[in-house]
Amino acid sequence: MPESPYSWKSCSPFSITAFHGKILKNKYINYCCNNYYKNSKIFIIQIVLTYMNIEILKDFGLTKNEISIFLILIKKGALSATEIAKGTGLNRPYVYYALERLLEKGYISEIKIKGKKNFRAVELNQIVALEEHKVDILKTLKLELENLQKIGSEDVSVEVLKGKYVIKNIFKKVISEIKPKDEILYIGIDEEKMEIIEPIYLRKILDYFKENKITERMIIKKYGRVLEYAKTTEYKFIDNGLIGNTAKIIYQDVVIELIYGEPVYAIVMRNKHLSETEKKQFEVFWKLAKK
Repeated sequence: MPESPYSWKSCSPFSITAFHGKILKNKYINYCCNNYYKNSKIFIIQIVLTYMNIEILKDFGLTKNEISIFLILIKKGALSATEIAKGTGLNRPYVYYALERLLEKGYISEIKIKGKKNFRAVELNQIVALEEHKVDILKTLKLELENLQKIGSEDVSVEVLKGKYVIKNIFKKVISEIKPKDEILYIGIDEEKMEIIEPIYLRKILDYFKENKITERMIIKKYGRVLEYAKTTEYKFIDNGLIGNTAKIIYQDVVIELIYGEPVYAIVMRNKHLSETEKKQFEVFWKLAKK
């Protein structure tokens, strides 16, 4: 629709603008000035809302560049890195770095359009679910840290891992530390998810356990997936409500809490008293569980 010659852009409330060599009549002056004030208010509101969005996203751990990219993807949909660079005014290296961080944080996804790589913001309800997942992680971590406080002054090592390679890194850690004929205890492990996330490495670690006579006792949800090729693993089943969406791996003086989600989180704790407490709790569940 063509813009009116009497739009707010053509005058200010402090001057009378000539149009085609004639003085605008009072009704046109009023039209211009009213639209000037109306559009000024809208413009100010847009600035305030943009500032609020930026401040809120900063509170969620996004950098200035990440926020610029995320907001342009929200407004315009899927864009290439080149289009993002043009739209935000950022240099390409900064764009690629920020895109990588946003992908890791789960705020954007990568898609192919006509064979070319594009990026788009994920659904906003997915972001809400992601942040709720982080709250659940904090609650779990809080409980574990409270347990550690009760243990006393003995040295405690705590490490938090996250990302798509968490499961593989946990497997590597176990293989590097476990000894022949040791036993590993599990509560709540989802074998189906483990197969999806690390199918090759899962078979590798189970072959290693078989060769070194390392046994596993595993308590999983009722009707959960059982791996036929896990020859040194004994499974028992328990009601789903007693496990939740977390899992524990216990061996030697190590307790690993796995929190399934996007991304996967792991809290790795090393403490003798803690592991002994967890092993006692495992035995209670083992008696309740059924084959």
